[in-house]
Amino acid sequence: MIKANYFIRTDNNEVVVHVKGAWDLAIAEKFSQEFKKVGRQLNHTPWAQVNNMTHTARVYKDHALKTYQLNRMLDAEKHKDNICHVENSSEGFAWLTKHGFHVTTAKVVA
Repeated sequence: MIKANYFIRTDNNEVVVHVKGAWDLAIAEKFSQEFKKVGRQLNHTPWAQVNNMTHTARVYKDHALKTYQLNRMLDAEKHKDNICHVENSSEGFAWLTKHGFHVTTAKVVA
C-alpha cells in the first residue's frame, strides 16, 4: 500500500496539490487544516471550491471509483466544462494555462 502523503504549494495565486495513497481521518483533517491555511493567504482572489473555484485539472490514471468520488466532492455536471481529467501533470498545466491560469513552476512537487 502506498503511504498517505500530500503536498500543497502556491504559484501565482494558484494552489497546486499533490495527494497520494490511502488516507484515514487523521491525515484528511491535517490536510484540510493546511489547505485552509493556504486559502487564508489567497483570500483576495477566487481559488477553491469553498471560495469560487473556477477550474480544476485532475491528474490521475483513469479509475472509475476515483472519478466517482471526485465528482461527488464537486458538482461535476454543473462544472463539467471547467474540469479536466488527464493522466500526466504537463497536460493538466497546459489545460490550465489555456484557461488563463499560469504557474511559474509547471510541475507537481511531492
